[in-house]
Amino acid sequence: MTTKDNVLRGKLLDLLRTVYPDGIDQKTLKSAFYAYHNIDDIVASLEYLTDAAYCVMKEQPHPFLKQENIRWYKLTPKGLNLLDGNIDPDPGILIQRG
Repeated sequence: MTTKDNVLRGKLLDLLRTVYPDGIDQKTLKSAFYAYHNIDDIVASLEYLTDAAYCVMKEQPHPFLKQENIRWYKLTPKGLNLLDGNIDPDPGILIQRG
């Protein structure tokens, strides 16, 4: 992965922090970053963050569209500790400080 992916992951975590302890749906996350990042890169970065346990993804049925599910992402305590510098940095994530 490139440095651009590392920056995107850090930005995604920052956004998740702004809605912590609540989560945010995938469609909103995509719309927040699609102007500067490819949708596939956004989804791949969310998968990375979920696999590394920095956030959790929950899927639930859409309230009106029976064939659709809504994916929600929520920052975990581990993700919050990473952002706060309380745990060792992850080389796959660039946290913008200051």
